Amino acid sequence: MDPFDRELRERAKREPFPIPGDYARRVADTCAALPEDAPAGGRRFPRSVTRALAGIAAALAVCIAVPNVSPAAAAALADIPVLGALVEIVTFREYRYDDGAHAAQLRVPELSGGDAAESVSGEVRAYADQLLEQFRSDCAAAGQDPLSLDVTAAVVTDTDSWFTLRIDATRTQAGGHETTRFYHIDKAAGAAVTLKDLFREDADYVSALSAEVLRQMNALLAEDPEAGYFPELFTAIDPEQSFCWDEDGDLVLVFDEYTVAAGSLGMVEFTIPGEVYAALLR
Repeated sequence: MDPFDRELRERAKREPFPIPGDYARRVADTCAALPEDAPAGGRRFPRSVTRALAGIAAALAVCIAVPNVSPAAAAALADIPVLGALVEIVTFREYRYDDGAHAAQLRVPELSGGDAAESVSGEVRAYADQLLEQFRSDCAAAGQDPLSLDVTAAVVTDTDSWFTLRIDATRTQAGGHETTRFYHIDKAAGAAVTLKDLFREDADYVSALSAEVLRQMNALLAEDPEAGYFPELFTAIDPEQSFCWDEDGDLVLVFDEYTVAAGSLGMVEFTIPGEVYAALLR
C-alpha cells in the first residue's frame, strides 16, 4: 500500500462520513408525493414523467455527494450507464500535514471515463506519492527550518475530443520552487497522450522542437541580455516534455522553474508555431 493511500485510510477511520439511514426512504416518499398536475396555468406532466425527473435529480444528488465519501463508491458510479459518462472527476485524494514548522497540502483528483482515465489517475497518484515522499525526506533534513508543499489540480481543457488535467506543485523553503505536469486524454481515441504520441514514430520531433526553443531563447537574449535565459545549458527538450495547447491551437512547451532560465522568471513557456512541427505529426 502506498503512503498516500495508507494516510487516507487512517483519516477515514478518524473522520467518518455517515449517510443518513433514511435517505433512500425520503427520496422514495418525495417521488410518491409528486402531483400529477402542475399548478393552474402551468404545464402538465404525466406522473411517470415527474417521477422519472425526480429519480434523475436524486441520482445526480448521489453522484455529487457519494464521490466525496469513498473512492470505491465513486469508482462504482462510473459503471452506471449514462451517469458514468457524465463524471470526469469522481473524487479527490487529500493529504494535510502541519507540525508548526512543516506543512503540506495535497489535493489531487481521481478520474473516471474508461481505461485512459484510469491510466491518468494512476500516473497522478504516482506523481503525488513521489512528491509526498520527497517532502517527508526534506522535512527530516530541514529540522525546524520552515518547509511547505502545496499541490493543486485544475481541468484546463474539456471538449468533446480532448481532456487536459494540470497538476501544480509549489515547494517553499526560503524560496519557492514550482513544477507543473499536464495529463492529456484523446477522447476520440480513448487513449492517454504524451508528447511523443503526437508525432510519427520516425519523426525527430525532439530536434525540431529543441531547435525552436533555443532560437527563441537567443532571440529574447538579443533583445535583452539580462532576460535570464540559459541557452548555454540547454541541450534538448525531454522526449516527454510537459505541453499544452494555446487558444490558437499552437503547441506550448512548459519548463519547470530553474531548468532553462533564472528562478525570477518562474515556469517558462515557449509557444511553438505550427509550421515547425506540422509535417511531423501523425
